[in-house]
Amino acid sequence: MIIFSLESTLLLMKLKIWITILFAIVCISVFYTIHAHTDVSQPILYDLIWEENFNSRTLNKDIWGFMQRRESDCGRYFSSNSNIYRLRNGYLRLYAHYNKYAPNDTAKILTAGLETFRRLTISYGKVEVRARIKGAQGAWPAIWLRGVDERHSTYPDYAEIDIMEHLNYDDKVYQTVHSNYTDVLLHHNHPKYSIEVDVNPSKFNVYSVEILPNMLIFSVNGNETFRYPKIKTEEYGQYPFGCPMHLMIDMQYGGKWVGHTDISTLPAYMDIDWVKIYKAKLD
Repeated sequence: MIIFSLESTLLLMKLKIWITILFAIVCISVFYTIHAHTDVSQPILYDLIWEENFNSRTLNKDIWGFMQRRESDCGRYFSSNSNIYRLRNGYLRLYAHYNKYAPNDTAKILTAGLETFRRLTISYGKVEVRARIKGAQGAWPAIWLRGVDERHSTYPDYAEIDIMEHLNYDDKVYQTVHSNYTDVLLHHNHPKYSIEVDVNPSKFNVYSVEILPNMLIFSVNGNETFRYPKIKTEEYGQYPFGCPMHLMIDMQYGGKWVGHTDISTLPAYMDIDWVKIYKAKLD
């Protein structure tokens, strides 16, 4: 009986050891599964593929085109009128202005917007823009990316990254992810899709996003603000990023999100000092 008891004890101890080992393996496996979606274990290297410093007196039309007016809150006042943008002293100024420049245009407000549509795109990489803002009640400057192809450029399957949006006279900016998953299925917290960042908008700040196969990394002035990871889910359109996207930089005016407007506070403007686009070295 004593021998049987000892043998049983030894078997029980071995069993406990194996259970502990298996449990540890499972925990490590789960950790790395999650970790792989939310962490960059090695620094990502980038190649600078394009830079714009606005040192010329004319826009580079091989890259930039004017954003077209459309029936949406963000685009109803776009214009290519030469009085609502300016190249001077090494920066680009985009205005939101009361319309006193285009008598044949019935819009009361004119806003400037530029885009790289079908001229310059980014898939996996990094975008940095150095900008400052003069606000107004109703002003809505933005720096953003959207998919180029038909699927990723139109609702509800679109892929959009808002690198920076500013409202009115706020001392903060918004950085946001838009997709079918966030805007149609309304998943705003799993994972978190937007953040507010305190800034002094009247000073030059560098707004940035890194687009990687497993996450987006947002930052302001080189400080990371938040990450939007690709997660395992059966729901549609959670991470459409990696498709070719084009850059848009614009002044917008009015709309539901902005709220009350006051044209007496115009003009508003955004100055762009430089833009840099990098390609991620993922091989």
